[in-house]
Amino acid sequence: MTVNIYDSVNQVASDLPQTQQFMAVQNAFAALKQDQVAFSMYKEFSELQEVLRNAQLNGQQPKEEDVKKLQELAKKMNDMDAVKNLMAAEQSLNQLLNDINSIIIKPINDVYDLND
Repeated sequence: MTVNIYDSVNQVASDLPQTQQFMAVQNAFAALKQDQVAFSMYKEFSELQEVLRNAQLNGQQPKEEDVKKLQELAKKMNDMDAVKNLMAAEQSLNQLLNDINSIIIKPINDVYDLND
């Protein structure tokens, strides 16, 4: 009997937005968007982070001024409640995703179990 594993994965994807962790991220991001200063800084941080990531992926050294600016933005954002709440919610969702991944890869790990 063959199983269409994509049906199972699609069900997990469908269920994910109904989890407490997902809804917490959604609510925290909505709250962040309401804080114009925090949201503007968050957008600038995200865009600069993407620039630095692309530079590294292309084998380029990131510009020192960009790295400093990113660090300054991160420091300022760490003092903002809206950002702190989003980061906490993201950590919780990430833990859920890590747990799901562990469950999914368990059969693969079992194949390579050296204790049998």
